[in-house]
Amino acid sequence: MPYFDREDIEKLSRLKTEPYWVTSVFLTTDKSLQSKKEIALNFKNLLADGRSRLGSLNLDKEIVSSLEIDLEKISQNIPLQLNSFHHPGLALFSCAARNIFITYNLPHPPRNRLVFDPNPYLRPLIAILERYHRILTLVLSRREAKWYQIFMGEASLVDSLSSDVPGKVREGGWEGYESKRIERHIEAHVHDHLKKVSQKTFNLFKQNKFDWLFLACEDKLLADFEPLLHTYVKERFKGRIKAKITDSVEKIRQEAIALEIKLKKEDEDQTVQRFVSELEAGGAAVAGLKETLRQLNNNNVQLLIVTHNFSRSGRFCPACELLFLDEKTCPSCQQPTKEASDIVDEALGLAMIRNIPVRQITPPSKLDHYGKIGAFLRYKT
Repeated sequence: MPYFDREDIEKLSRLKTEPYWVTSVFLTTDKSLQSKKEIALNFKNLLADGRSRLGSLNLDKEIVSSLEIDLEKISQNIPLQLNSFHHPGLALFSCAARNIFITYNLPHPPRNRLVFDPNPYLRPLIAILERYHRILTLVLSRREAKWYQIFMGEASLVDSLSSDVPGKVREGGWEGYESKRIERHIEAHVHDHLKKVSQKTFNLFKQNKFDWLFLACEDKLLADFEPLLHTYVKERFKGRIKAKITDSVEKIRQEAIALEIKLKKEDEDQTVQRFVSELEAGGAAVAGLKETLRQLNNNNVQLLIVTHNFSRSGRFCPACELLFLDEKTCPSCQQPTKEASDIVDEALGLAMIRNIPVRQITPPSKLDHYGKIGAFLRYKT
């Protein structure tokens, strides 16, 4: 099973299963945290709880029958994988009536949960995706370069380059003129090497559209290299790590992830502070779930921010795709609304469909004092 990406979440959010419901399962499978026996027991308890809740749902027999088949398929599928499973988590989505059965590996442990809902439960996937960036890490020396891709906690070497750059020379010749001439010749070779590295970095960006660029090199080399970077690449250059050409992939991975975590925390703090300032100044921002949903329904959200793991039940209109806290009738089409087990998850899914950026904030933060959710607006209302 592969890791997922944004396109996978968007496809899941567009699944049409009406009138049938989707069974979504998230399971921690990290064997460094739990034994295989404990994981199997947690899964068994999750299924038992699901079967118990299924009996209390007031749904048509056809819908319940589809969910029952989901549970049976899931109960047969997951135990077969536990022996060979090497990832911290698992996500699974099933709708038997529509012949849907989708699984993904997760790069870190989720909260164990089983959700029955008209739509796939996407909140944990969105939280994970927002947590990670596609990072290209370049380790550079005067003669060599190596590019590593870092994504969702994993690292791999994607390319390398070696140039024929002569070694440095000792001072010699009449008053050192000869050595200076040779040194200029060597520096010209280094410059050509850096130009090749810059071009290959840009080519990798065009191929993979990485979010961030990390760089490991000497200070002098950085001063010569940075001006050669294409504008699109330069604006993604986020920081430097300590690494050498001879370092292992694991060393590169650890250094890159440490920098990623640091940058992510700084970004969260800055986003929340900017949000609070905009809100308290009466600017283009709103706080609280009800008002945030209203602005999302009006397509007036520029950036959605939400406390990680904040959830609340609500209602949605299947015809208009509008989201509400408790409206039983859609104000737009006057049709009855349906219950959503997590209206925050529905809001995040709608934001992704509309290409609205989402920031999930690690608690505690100042966002907790403003209803745990809010939005920067396109225009002030």
